[in-house]
Amino acid sequence: MAGKTKAKFDQDAAFKSIIGISEEEQIKGQESIETLENGKYMPTPAKKPQEKGTVGRGRPAVTDRETKQRISLAVLPSLYEDIKKISYVERKSVSEIVSECIEQYVAENAAKLKEYNKIKKD
Repeated sequence: MAGKTKAKFDQDAAFKSIIGISEEEQIKGQESIETLENGKYMPTPAKKPQEKGTVGRGRPAVTDRETKQRISLAVLPSLYEDIKKISYVERKSVSEIVSECIEQYVAENAAKLKEYNKIKKD
């Protein structure tokens, strides 16, 4: 093998020869062959950025509800394990259970919230 160089494999050329496309049929600047249009291979069109409020892929944006805020809590490991077990039995996430507990606490202390609002007004 001294003095011999190996030829490099051109995957694109091999693909084009298999499907029967010549260099003339391929559009200049075309990186990949994906869409067949009128018997000619065309490049995939560039994606246009969507304007705000337009319908696109994925879940639609919900604008009429309050978004959740991510917080960090420090709890004892044994307490966290118990919450995880309860969440498993109730088929809820730990976050849902903690949120429900906080909502209940806030409802029970509505008078304190009113008092706070009075203090802050003054």
